[in-house]
Amino acid sequence: MKMAKIKSVGVLGAGTMGSAIAQHFCMKGLDVILVDQNQPAVDRGMGLIRSSLEDARTKRVMTEEEFSSALSHVHCSTNASDLNAAQLVVEAIFEDLTAKRKAFQNLESIVSGSCILASNTSSFLISDLAEGLKKPERLIGVHYFYHAAKNKLVEVIPWHHTAPETVKTI
Repeated sequence: MKMAKIKSVGVLGAGTMGSAIAQHFCMKGLDVILVDQNQPAVDRGMGLIRSSLEDARTKRVMTEEEFSSALSHVHCSTNASDLNAAQLVVEAIFEDLTAKRKAFQNLESIVSGSCILASNTSSFLISDLAEGLKKPERLIGVHYFYHAAKNKLVEVIPWHHTAPETVKTI
């Protein structure tokens, strides 16, 4: 499976980590769709992103143009099917194995066959999350450390079925 350069990222879960991960990508100029179950959760996540970016602008870490550009790259939704064009989806929902498995199985029915599926989990083996997937070779762990947009440390965690191309692309 040949991987293209990633330009479109989905983040499933708009909580503290999910919103920070979304901010990480939007600050790099990637198009981001931030998805959560309901509008208040999405609004809270977008508020966290906006507040963090405003703090960076106030501290002159970024210019007004960079601030506006970063915000323009984030789109929010309560509908997981809006992740259909993403080339990478990072799951950042609560730490529940059953919920994460269901999320990945649902994502597989939404995204393209070449979309990389990643989990930010710090609790579960990637092999456990892969159970029931049709294309487990595209699943990888990508564990961001808080605050993902400020802390450049990230763990890339392949499992024995993760395709080499997936690892290389991440």
